[in-house]
Amino acid sequence: MKNVLLGFLLALFPFTLIAQKPVPVKPRILISTDIGGTDPDDNQSMTHFLMYCNRFETEGLVSSPSYGYGTKQHILNMIDLYKSDLPKLSQHQNNYPKPDALRAVCKQGRQGAAPFKGYTTATEGSDWIIHCAHKKSEQPLWVLVWGGLEDLAQALHDDSSIQTKIKVYWIGGPNKKWSANAYAYIAQNFPNLWFIEANGSYNGFFSTNGLPDSLSNSNYYDRYIRAAGQLGKDFKNYYKGNIKMGDTPSLLYMMDGNPNDPLKESWGGSFEKINHSPRTRFTRNTTLADTVGVYSVMEFHLKGPKINIRADSACITMTVQAQIGEQKWPGYYLGNGNYAIKYVPKQTETLTYTISSPIPGFPPQSGKFVVNNTWPGKRSTNDFVLGTHWYSDRKDLSLFDDRQQGGKTVLKWRSAVLLDWARRWAWLYDAQLKPTGGRDTSFTVKGSYLREKKNYPDISLADSTLPAGIRVDKAITYSKPIAGRELKLDVFAQPVVSGKARPAIVMIHGGGWRSGDRSHNNTLAGQLAAKGFVAVPVEYRLSTEALYPAAVHDIKAAIRWVQANAKKYGVDPNRMVVLGFSAGGQLAALVGTTNGQATFDGTGGNARYSSAVQAIVDIDGVLAFIHPESGEGDDSKSISAATYWFGYSKTKRPDLWQEASALNHIDKHTPPILFLNSSVERMHGGRDDLIKKLNNFGIYSEVHTFPDAPHTFMFFNPWFTPTLTYITNFLNKVLPAK
Repeated sequence: MKNVLLGFLLALFPFTLIAQKPVPVKPRILISTDIGGTDPDDNQSMTHFLMYCNRFETEGLVSSPSYGYGTKQHILNMIDLYKSDLPKLSQHQNNYPKPDALRAVCKQGRQGAAPFKGYTTATEGSDWIIHCAHKKSEQPLWVLVWGGLEDLAQALHDDSSIQTKIKVYWIGGPNKKWSANAYAYIAQNFPNLWFIEANGSYNGFFSTNGLPDSLSNSNYYDRYIRAAGQLGKDFKNYYKGNIKMGDTPSLLYMMDGNPNDPLKESWGGSFEKINHSPRTRFTRNTTLADTVGVYSVMEFHLKGPKINIRADSACITMTVQAQIGEQKWPGYYLGNGNYAIKYVPKQTETLTYTISSPIPGFPPQSGKFVVNNTWPGKRSTNDFVLGTHWYSDRKDLSLFDDRQQGGKTVLKWRSAVLLDWARRWAWLYDAQLKPTGGRDTSFTVKGSYLREKKNYPDISLADSTLPAGIRVDKAITYSKPIAGRELKLDVFAQPVVSGKARPAIVMIHGGGWRSGDRSHNNTLAGQLAAKGFVAVPVEYRLSTEALYPAAVHDIKAAIRWVQANAKKYGVDPNRMVVLGFSAGGQLAALVGTTNGQATFDGTGGNARYSSAVQAIVDIDGVLAFIHPESGEGDDSKSISAATYWFGYSKTKRPDLWQEASALNHIDKHTPPILFLNSSVERMHGGRDDLIKKLNNFGIYSEVHTFPDAPHTFMFFNPWFTPTLTYITNFLNKVLPAK
């Protein structure tokens, strides 16, 4: 985002920090890609890489298509787009490499699959792998393979000493089909190579199981990318902007924690050691009685005419009928009348095949076999025996995403990854509003009373006398989001009684996200404390100081502070409530409906405690910013409060407005919600649609509307007492004492 104050950058940056673990050093990487081949997802992954390339020491970008017609020119074209967007990217983070520096490390690798032996002759790309591996460095060279292994196999063949200087993360799966010969060569001859073989885990990145609609593959472009910059405009050319990016997990693995430990959780998945890679040799036609494991290497050894051609020449064809359609694979002459084909199945299915050749006298072959979903399965005689640093997808059935082994080890981080990326896309948008600075004191309870008294002459301010027996601990610092800024809260409670823990209510004031004060909730807090609750009015950063999502981070930090101090104040940590009025009601609903979404947590302290709540009270707060019932975002006469908070109008950045709408976060984990509303319908826009979603999940909710009541009804008689009663009854019902 352009021209953003430091405070806003610090407000946004926790989205990255909370979801990621620091990488010990800037990793040295070399990417081998089949960009420009048959699958345009490499262009998508290259876009992602270029937007994050300041996080790496990029030593090589090698075009290595084992299938298709990709060349290094496809990489250079992407760098041209990066050059156009670099000025905006560099306004937000340093150390982006110059385009010429990236162009200098682009190399052409092999085009086409390796022959049966797994290697052939050196390429510019394979020589560059060797060159980079031998650079003097205390770090290994991380080779991230997005396509075929041909150039890696060639480099290892030409200089075996590099195997101790490199570490490999390979996106296998279907790439293993095209690269079966190179894979077999590496597994057979370099079993001690440090190697992650991700055959199924990476699929979790383009799975949408359990994710909000805003992050679905089909919606992400329109919500977050929206043709931002030249990279964003180009992104629409690949899958019409639908997210796939199957190679990106290899890069994510390098961005999240210590990459030397593949057993840990990371954005790029977690893995386990395997000691063998299955290989089955057939010297006959197979039948349905033959079953092989997915991703396993099959070798078909055939007899035929003795001919006078160079050994390892492609001269026979295996035609496979698969779910994806018909595919053809070359087979090779090994000499002395021996022929062979390697084939790797990528998914569970029953396959039929024929093997044919134009060679006179070659006997046509045909067969069938069954592929099961077992990887790597039990060890057998012909398997490749692997060393102690070969890793692959975790076999735990609970980590399968549908049939994709280990898929959930990547899927669980997808939301965090895409929201983090959304921040970088925002850097490519047009200029954003700045926080105005200072403190807006325009909204006060007394001022509201004097204004509403004209239309409601019988109203009176609720009695602010503190009930007897209530203790108030005032102005406690709960978070220091930036240097020199302390956020405060107050605690209203009865004395602690041993063995009797109470629900805690974190209370959020209103004021259009840019005005108001935590003291506005003092009267209600005192009465709630008298009813047996621990009431905690909190301060949060307003839009004059920091834009969205800083306020969300602050409130989540306040909840964690209460959890951390639960024993001191006699709080039951399993009965946490978030309550808010107006803008505070919107925040309460958003905070409560994003339980467990780490990207909303920020870094406000007490990180080992949960920010989850078990009940929500929304007092006249909007539930959906972009909705027919919502009045937010009308900038026709002046800039609206919500536009100030987001920094963008809803036409420029609808993704932010949607992201901050509780309606878009409802799922089976959403806690019960109480809605208390005035007669001003636009103040609770989206409420009825949200309740429909709650009902679909069987989640309890209540609605109480005060007819002919102003928006600020909760502060005044005759509405204050019934407001208190509704809150008390609701919380006693959904959070009963244990």
